Amino acid sequence: MENAETLRLVAELAIGVLGFSGVVAVLGRRGAGEWAPIDRVRFLTMVHAAALVLTLALLPFPFQSAGLASEVIWGWSSALAAVLSVFMFAARRIGDPPPKGYLTAPGTSRLALAYAVPAPFVALALFGMNAAGIGLARSATRYLVGVLLILGSTVVLFIRLLHTAMGPRRAG
Repeated sequence: MENAETLRLVAELAIGVLGFSGVVAVLGRRGAGEWAPIDRVRFLTMVHAAALVLTLALLPFPFQSAGLASEVIWGWSSALAAVLSVFMFAARRIGDPPPKGYLTAPGTSRLALAYAVPAPFVALALFGMNAAGIGLARSATRYLVGVLLILGSTVVLFIRLLHTAMGPRRAG
């Protein structure tokens, strides 16, 4: 299967984000209940998205083991990725809705929002188009771009949480 090494690297990066989320939790004093509601949303979204990326990075391997053709592997993987993405994003909204005004909260980076908010929706569109074979033949490229977009949003959330935990407000 083409791009197997890239998928393994993405899986390792997702594991890294999940591991460092513990560091963020300690630095942010989440255990002591000192996190702002927006930080809680960022943290939970980051963890859920990183777990989704890990799942998506490993998803094509069982199809490969079954001996399916490349186009079938990426079509089925994309279809399952779209379903899992919708489920994860809907569950995040229903299970722990963000606080009112979280997009306009002080300290919220507009540049980070410009990437982190649309990236999962673009990834979902790529997964859906790849699963249906719309536009181009089913390929690893659209699947990988979708997975990397979601991984990028986890990294953006991780950096924002680190900035909150260690930023200028914490100094002194």
